[in-house]
Amino acid sequence: MNFVENGGVNPPTNPPANFSANHSPSEEPVKLTIAASRQAVDRMILLLHKCNIIAGSEWSRPIAIKNSTEVISVASRMIQVD
Repeated sequence: MNFVENGGVNPPTNPPANFSANHSPSEEPVKLTIAASRQAVDRMILLLHKCNIIAGSEWSRPIAIKNSTEVISVASRMIQVD
């Protein structure tokens, strides 16, 4: 799967804004990915935000999938695993 962002610029390598290296040993990062049309990705992010699952600001900018009409957006969140 190849990704392009706004005319072929490589996607940013930085994690989403709320990702933090400061966490307890019982926490683990969970990565969430949504891939669909831009409209569907935006709608799913809004629905997850309205359900208080993950804030819209925690998602990466949508990145176009090369040779496709779809985009992908990624979020990362720390959760307790014990």
